Amino acid sequence: MNRQTLIKIAVALLFALAIIFGLSQRDKQNTHTLENVPSSAQDNLDAYFQKAHDLAAQQQQKTTATFLAVGDIMLSRSVALAIQKAGDPALPFSKMTDIFRSVDFSFGNLESPFSDNNHFNPSGSMVFNAPKDNIKGLVDNRFKILFLANNHALDQGIKGLDYTKKYLDENGIRHFGTGDNLDEAWQAAIVGANGIKICFTGASYASVNDNGKTTNNYVARIEDLSHLKSSILNLKSSCDFTVAVMHAGTEYTRKPNQAEMNFAHAAIDAGADLVIGGHPHWIQTTEEYKGKYIFYSLGNFIFDQEWSQDTKEGLILKIQVSKNQVSSKAISGAATAEDLQGSRMAATLDKIELIPVVIENYSTPRPATPEEAKAILDKIGVTESVIEP
Repeated sequence: MNRQTLIKIAVALLFALAIIFGLSQRDKQNTHTLENVPSSAQDNLDAYFQKAHDLAAQQQQKTTATFLAVGDIMLSRSVALAIQKAGDPALPFSKMTDIFRSVDFSFGNLESPFSDNNHFNPSGSMVFNAPKDNIKGLVDNRFKILFLANNHALDQGIKGLDYTKKYLDENGIRHFGTGDNLDEAWQAAIVGANGIKICFTGASYASVNDNGKTTNNYVARIEDLSHLKSSILNLKSSCDFTVAVMHAGTEYTRKPNQAEMNFAHAAIDAGADLVIGGHPHWIQTTEEYKGKYIFYSLGNFIFDQEWSQDTKEGLILKIQVSKNQVSSKAISGAATAEDLQGSRMAATLDKIELIPVVIENYSTPRPATPEEAKAILDKIGVTESVIEP
């Protein structure tokens, strides 16, 4: 029950108590009892009590939001070449369309910046640059938010990072993890869906592609736990569900390293509802910590690492959350601005569906077959494809 509702109830009860007190005083003066109160006064008293009861039993409506979380997205190098040959910027998303359309929005880690220069090296290069047209697949498939804090964030320099942020803004895609300064880099991004505000904050193990050796003020870092805690705590009054995201871990390993675990546990200790990671290019094991779930690495989603089966596999999370929206329509007969936005009552996690994928054509993920899905989940010790807390 939100603060405004409690205030309304308190006011109604005070009115009711005032009437009772007034009636009792009149009883003393006129030697009357409450049974002798005129019917009109008794009716008023009953009305006040009914009002308080109605306020306490406001109508509640449950609303639900569903979103996808995918692994690393790289729209440069051989992926860009495959798109160029097909003449279709939406190629990497083409075998997942039905899944994308089944949710309110999607989220992922963008590992390749955009820039004014559409040139890309089709093979071997560790410096990424995505042609601008390749954003079409993200827009058409409801990607409303992208994580930019990773070791490739500055592959096109500060100018490229600034261009990427502006270009995403122009295409209606929110972003987080980078900024003009650290405070901005740690600023959360919020996506609203069906009256539920879902917030994302996160950081990377590296600021540039040097294994974390160099720091700067443009990319949030996972070891900066004080900023992490502040970012999450600042969301409490405005968010219904908080997701902490990390780009971290040792590449091509199945289990998280200590830095990943430190970040994930600190995020949940600060109030995050879910932790999602990427970077190792393999799916990593999961953890339930203090009743909250940690997915240390979702592996690749759109990537060109077809030199091993493990790097061709990824994991999508289909996440459903819900909350009770408190409405005063039953009391006032009209919706207020707060009714439309929903109360600040926290959302709860209903379920997480795990959807394994396999990447083909150096670019295009598809849903794994049942046999493939079982084999992929077996690698991380997961036996059920749906988690229901």
